[in-house]
Amino acid sequence: MSRYSAVVAIVFGLAVSTSAAVAGQQSPFKPPSNLRVLPKDTKLAEIIPMMKSFTQALGVRCQFCHSYTGSDPNALENFDFPGEAVPAKATARKMMALLQVINGDLLKGIGEPAPVGQSKVTCYTCHRGERAPQTAPGPPR
Repeated sequence: MSRYSAVVAIVFGLAVSTSAAVAGQQSPFKPPSNLRVLPKDTKLAEIIPMMKSFTQALGVRCQFCHSYTGSDPNALENFDFPGEAVPAKATARKMMALLQVINGDLLKGIGEPAPVGQSKVTCYTCHRGERAPQTAPGPPR
């Protein structure tokens, strides 16, 4: 994920929080809970850009892993982010754990180290913007 995307996600989250506070409403972004792969003390400012990178890498939106009520899938206040109703969330957790092993242990000492704050292997490495991993080569150019 580019620094620009991360900055945009953080600014968006802060803008929503600030707008809601000014309007006397509660922000749709609640403190993170039900974290199973990420450390329990992971901050929302870290999670938002991470989730945005998932949506870009898989070409999906929030409802791919999170359930919501109402008719508007863009109304973040209607999402049950900690919930377990959508099976894709369990798959995402397994894939996150897989990436932690690959980047943390299996790639140690192989090739050039990744820049600080980045991973050598990401969701995009296999998914390339598609829901299912792209394991076969594309047509010849």
